[in-house]
Amino acid sequence: MSTAAWVLSGPLPCGARKLGPAHSKHTDWTEVNILGQHLPQMYPEAEVHPLRREDCPGLGLCEDCLGFGVLGADSPTAQACPGCSGSGRPALRVVVKRTAEGGISVDARPVPHAYTPPADPEQFTAWAMAPETCLACGLPRDGKGPRGQALHPDE
Repeated sequence: MSTAAWVLSGPLPCGARKLGPAHSKHTDWTEVNILGQHLPQMYPEAEVHPLRREDCPGLGLCEDCLGFGVLGADSPTAQACPGCSGSGRPALRVVVKRTAEGGISVDARPVPHAYTPPADPEQFTAWAMAPETCLACGLPRDGKGPRGQALHPDE
């Protein structure tokens, strides 16, 4: 059975499932949800953080699926989470399509949402983020949607 967790992928927190120890000392196998793609990854134990439902808003992750993008993740009948459409982030709608050539096409669209800063402003530096990046969508505080609409209307 996997355990809900979060890891940094690039500068943003991503929902993950801790699968178990890797062969390397102090390293865990995780399955990370990156924009709707579930990728097995090895992370140092210290970089795999436990995730509780109440942690999700502050990390920009979906509370319904704990940032993992699917409901019933440990079963063969897993379905995309209705709260985030599988992205793990309620502020992003992602459509993943397989191409005829065997590749993958990802269309990620932000939707209006509340700006989500890190709990500690020093995290911008620690996580190598541009100042005032929103954790929910990864865009600047004054970011615009695909049709030019304000993404953070509470501003």
